[in-house]
Amino acid sequence: MDIVSLVPTKIRRRLCGSVTRRRLITLASLLAVAFLFLHEGPIFSSSDEKPQMNDRRILESDGVVVVPQVVDVGGVSWKRSEERKEAKHPKDMLKFKVENKTKDEKALVAETRDRFGSEVVSEGAPVTVVLVMCATRPAAIKNHLEQIIRLRPSVESFPIVVSQDGNAASVTNVIKEFVNETTRVSFIHHSERTSEKSGAAKAAKNYFFIAQHYKWALDKVFFEMHYDTAIVTEDDLDIAEDFFSYFSATRYLLRSDPSIWCISAWNDNGGNNITDRSRSDRLYRTDFFPGLGWMLTVDLWKELSPKWPLTYWDDWLRRQDIRNNRACIRPEVSRTAHNLKVAGKGTSGGLYKKYLASVHLPESPIDFSLLDLSYLMKNNYDRILRKRLSEANVISVEMVENLLVPSAENSYIVVYRTPREYRRIARAVGLMIDIRSGMPRTAYYGVVTFLLGVSRIYAIPVALNENLDFISQPSSAFYNTDWDKMTRYLDFQETYCRSGKFMGVCDPSNPQLKEWFKKKRLTERLRSWGEMIVN
Repeated sequence: MDIVSLVPTKIRRRLCGSVTRRRLITLASLLAVAFLFLHEGPIFSSSDEKPQMNDRRILESDGVVVVPQVVDVGGVSWKRSEERKEAKHPKDMLKFKVENKTKDEKALVAETRDRFGSEVVSEGAPVTVVLVMCATRPAAIKNHLEQIIRLRPSVESFPIVVSQDGNAASVTNVIKEFVNETTRVSFIHHSERTSEKSGAAKAAKNYFFIAQHYKWALDKVFFEMHYDTAIVTEDDLDIAEDFFSYFSATRYLLRSDPSIWCISAWNDNGGNNITDRSRSDRLYRTDFFPGLGWMLTVDLWKELSPKWPLTYWDDWLRRQDIRNNRACIRPEVSRTAHNLKVAGKGTSGGLYKKYLASVHLPESPIDFSLLDLSYLMKNNYDRILRKRLSEANVISVEMVENLLVPSAENSYIVVYRTPREYRRIARAVGLMIDIRSGMPRTAYYGVVTFLLGVSRIYAIPVALNENLDFISQPSSAFYNTDWDKMTRYLDFQETYCRSGKFMGVCDPSNPQLKEWFKKKRLTERLRSWGEMIVN
């Protein structure tokens, strides 16, 4: 049928003297699109890649029920995208037109969209407060607030609370420039610090103040302001264009899966050369708390607040008895990055500066609301992971060290047996080498995944290699906290037991080593290393 025939006869006759056939075809096409939109409703689609379809096949072959692509709720069908879409602007990501629907239909839209992790820009939309932590860096807080306000898709859905620790007037003045009731930006000031009393707190003064500030600020937003969900950010972070889309789409996971206790925008192993930047839609579970732009609920804070630690709050959250076999969600490509121009040294004294400089935000934003994220639910995710590990080929630590991969077409497993072996793998490819509470960064059941060239590598602990049927076991069973002391020794050995320093038996209990530290007037420094296990 000639597409021009779609244009009504009267209109054709009226226009035939003034328009060409090409313009008639254009008009007919527009009418056809309008008809389909009115008849079918909004259907989202984009590129031809289907990021979760392989996961779906794995789950379906294993008899697992996954969220369907077309969902029927209350007799109304809503089609979810099977494809990835890059959004032009973050404010367009969360819009969903409901003006022409009845009251019941509007409620249904809200229920359905919230179920799948999308905020609805309408009355009754979920509200997530953005808690911004800052202290002494005026340039950093200015840069961070400008980004959040520019990229925030909804003033109502994402109110901002800025919490300042200490009395830096320059920071206070910058914050006050942004405080505005209309734009929902408010300011809380933790100006009266409690002095550190314990020896441990005095030895880590800055960490003591940071932990105290976090508890005070989170108590404020959850217990006094009565928000039920919060995104916690820090002033030295840059955020991705799809930062809010990411948190909006994953929000429902915190309510739907009790094994997920936080959503983080940060990938601890997010260096450019070890991540697949062409697949920035990919998300993972991790046992290792990442922080650096993370979301939690009031229910979790009710659990954590009464026992919040004096120092090192992030490492405390990584303790096996605190995380209690729960996991966080983290992205393949970080949605936060350190702005080193405004950050200064920070509490780590610039220790990780080189590594942090390798972590970059994604080149293009993803509309996460269009993705089926049910694969992140524990039962689904564990089955997918088990399947992929069982199909991967095994390579040696030496092959990874020499960057030798037999074929780019396959995935590979490399088994690590000790902290020293893990360090060899990490150093070779650019992973972070530290271990906390027995866990390498980004580990899930001990599995650390990264890209080597174009091949997907899974570094797995020997315990998992011997028993791939890990699903029914607690993840804590795959971590040994003695690895912290063993890793501390490896750090100590690299620092002091080398050419130009101590060349004897590298054992902290060795009398000759103790005497060497004494002569250098470093006895207190040796003691500060704490307990170590030679390995």
